[in-house]
Amino acid sequence: MLPMLVTLRLPAAILAAAVLTGCAATGSAGGPKPVPSEALTLKADGSVPWVDEPIDSVYTAPAAPTVAEGSKPCTSAQLTGRLDKWWKPSGEAVLGGRLLGELVVTNGSGAGCVLQGEAGVRLFSAGAEVLVDHASSVNDEAKRKAVPVPAGGTATMRVDWSGPFCGTARPPYELRVTLPHEGGELRAPIGPRDHPACSRNPESPDRPSSHLSASVFDTTVAPDPAAGVRSPLWALTAAATGPQQARPGARITYTVTLANPTAEPVTLLPCPGYLQEISSSAGGAVNGSSYRLYRLNCRPATAVPAHSGLRFEMVATVPETATAGGSVQISWKLQTAQSLPSEHLVGLLTIPVV
Repeated sequence: MLPMLVTLRLPAAILAAAVLTGCAATGSAGGPKPVPSEALTLKADGSVPWVDEPIDSVYTAPAAPTVAEGSKPCTSAQLTGRLDKWWKPSGEAVLGGRLLGELVVTNGSGAGCVLQGEAGVRLFSAGAEVLVDHASSVNDEAKRKAVPVPAGGTATMRVDWSGPFCGTARPPYELRVTLPHEGGELRAPIGPRDHPACSRNPESPDRPSSHLSASVFDTTVAPDPAAGVRSPLWALTAAATGPQQARPGARITYTVTLANPTAEPVTLLPCPGYLQEISSSAGGAVNGSSYRLYRLNCRPATAVPAHSGLRFEMVATVPETATAGGSVQISWKLQTAQSLPSEHLVGLLTIPVV
């Protein structure tokens, strides 16, 4: 069984923070670190080497929100919350589909506060908890991040609801969030009435195979004016290829090719970002997922030649929760501060797990 290859045009930028310039340093909020010397030259096969260079975002960072020193953890009495929109990733082989949303919480009190640590998130309908499985891929670094929420300010949380959902609970739905540091329970209505479709797993028909997961809270970033400017990367296309099989917890290498069909070179400076999303599934149900934004290593090749392409080495780690007989899906999405074509998915790899 060969990995599936999907080729689409590049996506619109969907995340926010600094436009990065390709200097010889890596790192994000923790500060820059030296780039290995091998990252500065092409590999023997002509491809661009991968650099482990996570970043916070690709937009110019506005002034970061601040609160007074010694501000206390946020409580449910200070915050209100709401999830106003779901979007559906395309090209994923998940029974019932998957919904991604952003919960926005607002500090309506007169005092700033801080959100730090993992929050418990449950789904409710008509006052009763909806039976779903809960999954978490929050790492220790994310749990340590402190997010200041000034008076009148906001913070966000990514919520992921994957199918199949065969429950009888009907909309409207509500999220109940147990805030970290004994901050109490925040009730946040979900505006849209969507839910994943039902497609029962014949191997475990009585098990609630629908999964709900959530990130830690993050800082809300205002839109960058550059988002209205057409990116110079607009004309490029991208495709991903990878190995024929993978093992749980293993580190795998795959390749993304950026192709330039035009008669002029397309510059990659400043080096753009890319969003790598990894999920594993078995029997059509997701059993592990993670995502992270990185800077593309364009130091050894700063432009895509006319009527040609560049191959970029990529590295991903298969979730430990992946199971033999299932599959791992890797989606790769280019990110820039400027406008890109509306398709979000650039390349999707589906790799059997053995």
